[in-house]
Amino acid sequence: MQGDPHVLHTVAACHFTSPEHAEHWINLLVPKNRNGKFVKWAGGRRKDETRDAFLAACVEQASKFDFSVTCVSSYENEMSWFAWAFYYQNQHLITQGPDAKGRNCLKFELGNEKSIEFPVLRAGYLIWYSNVVRYLSDSKRINGRFLSDNFCNDEVGPGAGKARGVGFVNYLLSMRDPKPQISLPTNDRFFQLDLLSDHFCGFANTVWSGVATDQQTADFNKLEQSRPNLIENMRLATDLTIVDQNGVNVTAQVKAAVAKGSVDG
Repeated sequence: MQGDPHVLHTVAACHFTSPEHAEHWINLLVPKNRNGKFVKWAGGRRKDETRDAFLAACVEQASKFDFSVTCVSSYENEMSWFAWAFYYQNQHLITQGPDAKGRNCLKFELGNEKSIEFPVLRAGYLIWYSNVVRYLSDSKRINGRFLSDNFCNDEVGPGAGKARGVGFVNYLLSMRDPKPQISLPTNDRFFQLDLLSDHFCGFANTVWSGVATDQQTADFNKLEQSRPNLIENMRLATDLTIVDQNGVNVTAQVKAAVAKGSVDG
């Protein structure tokens, strides 16, 4: 998260029956660079050209799609609702305070005298992401392996801090049944399997953020209309009534925390 309430974040989940199924469509849709390597949505010097190639391939192949795509988006101010709602509902497990760098952080007690701490913006993103996966699991009835490179930076570096982000998301997801879990890519093949999700995520976020070209927006709308049963776009927001662990309505406090970025006391 960037600390800007107007920044939009999107997660795109492509649903395949097997790695081979995903690879078939990656080969058909994802552009390659001049060295024959697949490119990501945000990568490469010929970004506009490769993006247009991806969109053109999607429109051409849309009638043959035998996989589905779910795009889930929220603005940062909407994502903050999830973080502060979680805080007020679990105050017995969470404390708030500055870290060594002076950043406002949330510290989560995990049990067995273990805890984990994140800056508020990072914690907010991780809590929001767990809600996205929970939506896919509960509402879309998706099971199996959730493979994501969203936390690839968490792998960097040895020691106890390794994979903290994905570990915390999995901890949140394990709180109730069903208990979907996120897996990090562990080899080149698994890194490549995320390519279509990466492109659909970039595609949707670019259009919804209003920074897409007219042609990209037209292609996006055409793709949605051609296969409305296979491509779902939804906004995840929780500007709702929030009740804490004692049954007290804390909606006003959550709203104030979203606006301020912290809670009093």
